[in-house]
Amino acid sequence: MKTSKLFIAVTIGLLLAAGSAQASIAEIDALVEAVRQEALQEAAHDEERIERFLEAREDQQELLRDARAQLARANARADALRVEYEENERTLTQYEGELRERAGDLNDTFAIVRQAALNANSVLENSLVAAEQAERSPFLEQLGKGEQPPTIDDIKRLWTSVLSEISESGKVVTFPATVIKPQGDEVDQTVTRVGVFTSVSDGAYLRFLPDTGKLVELSRQPPPRFQGMARNLASTTEGVTSMALDPSKGAILSLMVQSPDMGERVDQGGTIGYLILALGAIGLLIVLRRAFGLFVARRAVEKQAASDSPDGRNPLGRLQQIAQEHKKEDPEATAIRLDEQLAEESSLLNRGLPTLAVLAAVSPLLGLLGTVTGMIETFQSITLFGTGDPKLMSGGISQALVTTQLGLAVAIPLVLLHSLLTGQVNRLVERLGKHNSDMLTGYGLG
Repeated sequence: MKTSKLFIAVTIGLLLAAGSAQASIAEIDALVEAVRQEALQEAAHDEERIERFLEAREDQQELLRDARAQLARANARADALRVEYEENERTLTQYEGELRERAGDLNDTFAIVRQAALNANSVLENSLVAAEQAERSPFLEQLGKGEQPPTIDDIKRLWTSVLSEISESGKVVTFPATVIKPQGDEVDQTVTRVGVFTSVSDGAYLRFLPDTGKLVELSRQPPPRFQGMARNLASTTEGVTSMALDPSKGAILSLMVQSPDMGERVDQGGTIGYLILALGAIGLLIVLRRAFGLFVARRAVEKQAASDSPDGRNPLGRLQQIAQEHKKEDPEATAIRLDEQLAEESSLLNRGLPTLAVLAAVSPLLGLLGTVTGMIETFQSITLFGTGDPKLMSGGISQALVTTQLGLAVAIPLVLLHSLLTGQVNRLVERLGKHNSDMLTGYGLG
């Protein structure tokens, strides 16, 4: 290729030189000689390249023979390894079969252990003991969900964890723990745990939160007598003391303290409820006043019956005074005066009892009015919001039930007390009537 290019260049040069009027014969010969020498050098160079190529060809043949020999050895080794692999596969399959045969019920045992660990973990992580011993749950969860078969030590630890829970359920233990206050503050306090049922701290009942593993103080505590039990338990070091137990670890107690107290129930009754209570208070005052008045009048009559001198400060004394003042008058007129005085004394003794009867009759009617009002409010809520949320209807239902309860709670005692006072008045009036008859007979007026 290089020679051809050079020849073309020389030819072009010759033509140009021939075409030139000024080119000389000597210069052309020199140029031809130069071209000849260049061609000889190129021929020598090509021969040298051919010799090197032939030598390299022999080397490539040698390398090819070596590569084919290595490939043959590799194929032979691959065949040997394939045979060994197949033999190992057969051996492994044989060993796996023997392992399954030897394992027998052991896999079922492992499955039972895992299931028992998960069941125990669901109980222990929700147990009140977890507030004190939080390290049990991770082990049981890992044992139940792990891929590796459990060891003898794992099974023993599972067994001891369950036995520990049984043992802790009968102990009263005091330990430090973090308590969440109703305001949201976390305070380190000394907690007293009664088995797996109840926990208290500083006289306040606590509830265990399994999600966080912490104890929270109830925002509303039970009645004072239960709080007194909690304080006594915290201060007792030996002996036996009473204590309230909550098998739900505080859940039932937290629901119980959310139930409304007496004041909140009265508030649910609304204006009608307060009106019923006001009528009940008025009726109670009338009962107390009349009961005291009848008691004083009965004692005065008994004292007057044993005395010969009439006292105008009691009913019997006033009757005796009228009998003495008018004993010389016409007997029929005196009898009429005594009957009039007896009727007046009976009216005085019955004073307030008709009002009490009215209050006893009005109270359940007001309760019925509150019931109707509450049901109207409930139906209005249903009309506006439907029945999807029961809380929207609870206000009207509460008013309906509470007012009915208050009306009956006021009316029933008032009816009983009215009947009791009426009976006492009737007995006292009968006694005065007997004394009145005796006085008429004694004065010759009968």
